[in-house]
Amino acid sequence: IFSLSALTLILVRMPTLTCNRSRLFELLEKSYTDEEFSDLCFQFGVELDEVTCEREIAERELARTSKDAKALESLSTEVLYKIDLPANRYDLLSIEGFSVALRVFLRQMSPPQYLCPEPKFTMDVASSVVGYRDYVVCAVLRDITFTAQSYASFIDLQEKLHQNLARKRTLVSVGTHDLDTVEGPFRYDAIPRSEVAFVPLKETEAVKGEDFVEFYRKDLHLGKYLHMIEDKATFLVIRDKNGVIMSLPPIINSKHSAISLNTKNVFIEATAVDEHKATVLVNQLICAFSLYCKVPFSVEPVLVRYSDGRQVQTPNLAVKKMNCSVKWINSSIGISQSPAVMADALTRMLLHAVVKDEDTLEVSVPPTRSDILHQCDIMEDVAIAYGYDNITKEAPKTISAGRQDPLGKLTLMVRQELAQAGYIEALTLSLVSFEENFTNMRRSMESPLGSTAVTIANPQTKEFQMVRQSLIPGLMKTLYASRANPVPIQLFEVSDVLFVDPSKDVGARNQRNLAAVYCSTVSAFEVIQGLVDLLLKKLGKLKCQIRPSEDPTFFPGRQASLYSGDRTVGILGVVHPEVLRAFQIPFIVSAVELNLEAFL
Repeated sequence: IFSLSALTLILVRMPTLTCNRSRLFELLEKSYTDEEFSDLCFQFGVELDEVTCEREIAERELARTSKDAKALESLSTEVLYKIDLPANRYDLLSIEGFSVALRVFLRQMSPPQYLCPEPKFTMDVASSVVGYRDYVVCAVLRDITFTAQSYASFIDLQEKLHQNLARKRTLVSVGTHDLDTVEGPFRYDAIPRSEVAFVPLKETEAVKGEDFVEFYRKDLHLGKYLHMIEDKATFLVIRDKNGVIMSLPPIINSKHSAISLNTKNVFIEATAVDEHKATVLVNQLICAFSLYCKVPFSVEPVLVRYSDGRQVQTPNLAVKKMNCSVKWINSSIGISQSPAVMADALTRMLLHAVVKDEDTLEVSVPPTRSDILHQCDIMEDVAIAYGYDNITKEAPKTISAGRQDPLGKLTLMVRQELAQAGYIEALTLSLVSFEENFTNMRRSMESPLGSTAVTIANPQTKEFQMVRQSLIPGLMKTLYASRANPVPIQLFEVSDVLFVDPSKDVGARNQRNLAAVYCSTVSAFEVIQGLVDLLLKKLGKLKCQIRPSEDPTFFPGRQASLYSGDRTVGILGVVHPEVLRAFQIPFIVSAVELNLEAFL
């Protein structure tokens, strides 16, 4: 939602792997010049963004701040590579995963086969966690050997996964423990705050549950996660056989089971609201660092037992099988490769492939490649392995005349007219809550409109429970965010709304709507009506009649519907005071919403 008082430009960067060049070349068992490595990255489908060092990074920071220049003297001048990665390649976020992927790409090794023996430990999940963080995924890394660099990389990967895949711990939070300091079986439970007392990581004294939130309130790192537990009467805890608290998800681990450079056996637990996300996160962590186990790429599973009787062996390291068409991939990329050559290309991308027949490949998707969802993802990896710069440019074999999409053209024309009329465009979120779409708008979920709502099956937040059916709630929220600005405030939006439609192949249909609001100290119904007259004159194609309406969103007697024959194409009026109160708007608002597709 945009506030009129300020416009903020947000630059979204790709995930970046920052790694020590010497360490990377050691793992690759080969050295490169910076130019050679940049070319290798391009061939692999990533980009070497920057060659730098700790001191150079600090010097740039020093130029923007007043930090002491003497602090630079202790910083390393070892070369660092900053590598831009695809947002969906979580397996490349660590130097370990990146180096294994590159070695397979260079045919220095085969794609790893992960060994998974029988589980030795169990994790019992209590019914008290249901509705909080319902799921847990566990694993053990046996006989692992850490160095200072690999240990730092292990911690760094956890934090990266917390920030992106786990959505700042809201979906998943992972804890790692020294297995030799605790005893199984383990238990995942929710207990009253009064029963919580343990020494958190990096602390020397125990913190009680009643004091926990205030203790970390000012912590710059952990304080931003407290909103997930501060209103809870119970805290989630992971405990061992002896009742020792190992972690308090999703905030912090216990000092008792903290890992160190000397840790040989690592117990990993990830509590989550989304079991699939937890599985993906744990898979990325263990597959990358099982490299350092005594038996490389071996992972010990844990049997998770839920209160409803369900038992799951975690992590799920199953290889997914997918069939793909050689002909389709060739035609999609614009190349002509034999099945055998294509299978070899996929194997270089960590996707072991075998030829089933002259047009079919069976592709084995490893647990690290959670980004492979469809045949088109496999096609993309074939194109990367083949080399984008090796694809021959060809003129299209068919001749056709393109034209602008009629709905897109109409949308653009309407946006220009509204902007010229003095209205400011807003872009609001497509997902809304039930309260915003129905209650705040004085509409019932039991009405015919409610039966056409496209809802989210398992919403992770009350803010996003369904797809909007009207643009007005988003504009009302924008008015609230802009209430400090001088009135009148004139806003508009031209975007899609969504309705259930069994006649469509996907079970729903998009509808392009236009909505505008005029916010002032007076109703100004005539201003909105004048805007409607202007639009109808400009659109011209459809003859509309204005008829009385009884929409509960608008004030009785100060509203009207637009009809084309017997079809309703829009509504306008003065917004009802109860709607204004629900959105906390201190002014009077008049609004209009039209179905633009009716004017095509």
